Amino acid sequence: MGDAIRAAKEALATEHLIQPRLRGEREALRVLLATRQGAVLASTAAINQLKALIVSAPDELRAELRKLKRPAQITHCAHLRDRPARTSSIG
Repeated sequence: MGDAIRAAKEALATEHLIQPRLRGEREALRVLLATRQGAVLASTAAINQLKALIVSAPDELRAELRKLKRPAQITHCAHLRDRPARTSSIG
């Protein structure tokens, strides 16, 4: 028991503080990975919505979009709002 008391006294007498092991770095990595996972899920959802839009688009527009790669499809769709509105044949 004398050894335990002496070890406790020596531990209390030291002036350096014990630092947690890489806790800050681990937390930063956890946040980074969680953020990346969220971005991947959002990107996947956006791609799925774009594909659904292409499938349900009018034949002429669908033909235009299907021959393009995804980045070009996105750019093309971004410019669609600048086109004059088409009249609907549903009535």
